[in-house]
Amino acid sequence: MMPKIIVARYGKTVLYSFLGGLLGALIGGSIGILSARNNDPTGWSEIPNLLSGLIYGYGLGVGAGAFMLHFRPHPPSAFSRAFLGALTGLFGVIFLSAPLHLDFFPPLMWGLLILLPPLISAGLLVSRYDEK
Repeated sequence: MMPKIIVARYGKTVLYSFLGGLLGALIGGSIGILSARNNDPTGWSEIPNLLSGLIYGYGLGVGAGAFMLHFRPHPPSAFSRAFLGALTGLFGVIFLSAPLHLDFFPPLMWGLLILLPPLISAGLLVSRYDEK
């Protein structure tokens, strides 16, 4: 019975992380495109700023979504574990994309950028508290 509970909580945490990431990506993309319009009137930096806002907003949104689910029982450690997991997954893919040649197959790189932060964040949050 215990593995079903862990799998259910893990799935719920991944879902909340993913939904928080989508909301964060929308907010980050909006900030990126608005800052590009204010800083560069020629319009050449809109797409790069939009993409960087989407990526970093998604990473922060994943951490926020996982934290909101685990806010009540474990407030200080849930915050650090949620954001540490999300940013570890995000920056791991960003920094390892060149050495692992992920940039030659963009669907794999984008898939890892989308899937890895919620999975790591949920793994750090659920496994610690449900082993008891």
